[in-house]
Amino acid sequence: MQYMQSVISSAATPQTQKIGKEWYGNAVEPPYVYCFTHSADGLEFIAARKAMAQVHPEGKCGCFQPELWRHDAAEFFITTPAGDKYMEFNLAPNGAWWAAVFCAPRQIAPGYEDWQPKGILATGSNTEDGWSCRALIPTAVLKEVGISLDDCKLTAAAILNSPEQIFLTTALPCNTQPDFHRPDLWEKACYR
Repeated sequence: MQYMQSVISSAATPQTQKIGKEWYGNAVEPPYVYCFTHSADGLEFIAARKAMAQVHPEGKCGCFQPELWRHDAAEFFITTPAGDKYMEFNLAPNGAWWAAVFCAPRQIAPGYEDWQPKGILATGSNTEDGWSCRALIPTAVLKEVGISLDDCKLTAAAILNSPEQIFLTTALPCNTQPDFHRPDLWEKACYR
């Protein structure tokens, strides 16, 4: 696994980042690339890889779909500085998406049990040459969760090569089985 701080750059000057190793430190070819940008509209998440993906068979572009993680998915986790509430966002290579709010690792926050945030815009394309997807999470959704982009912790992640899944994350390394729900290991985002 490789650690790196995620950057939230201006939409005018996007900064792409790459994860080239999986959870156990093995090289991933082709690598997974992602980018976070901010604008008045909200947080945009873009992810891509030059390999075809296995996507959730019921997932449809732009639509909410639980359990995307059972197939290839781009993910991110964003939290308040205290880590007392965090949002997980999954984006399938074909543009299907899912989100949840937690108050502790894997504990859905009270009032968010059936949460489906409004205004998420998501697209994706998955071909033999590779995939790319993007989602816009509106500022109103982030405010509802209590997250400010200029003062948040953020980690990018991905599940790839389904059904022989490999796990990638930018979080600090830990000697456990793959587990993205570790807000104690997420770093403050670099906001530009």
